[in-house]
Amino acid sequence: MDARETMNLGNLCEGKILGVADDTIQKVLNNIADLSTPAEQKREVIIRLKFEPAENRELGTVSFTCEAKLASVKPAKGNFFIARRQDGSVRGYARDPKQAELFAAEKTPTAQPM
Repeated sequence: MDARETMNLGNLCEGKILGVADDTIQKVLNNIADLSTPAEQKREVIIRLKFEPAENRELGTVSFTCEAKLASVKPAKGNFFIARRQDGSVRGYARDPKQAELFAAEKTPTAQPM
């Protein structure tokens, strides 16, 4: 009986495949938990092994890649406002610069010494 360990995912590429796969799965889990991504969109982890045998067929090299296909961020819309300044330059604003704020921060009275 041969006591030598045959190759498997745990020992190929110096055992790095499983660690990289674990990290990639964690990325998928983080993406699923992210509220800015669609909940029901499918995610994938793709592990690709490439075997390149030598011409004598007695040895070869193996390489791997591991990638995640994640859900993209849900699109969000908002408004922006464009204003031309007197010098001709153009500025963009997230709020209408011509609109007064309805709830401007009120100044809190300072305590007077007694």
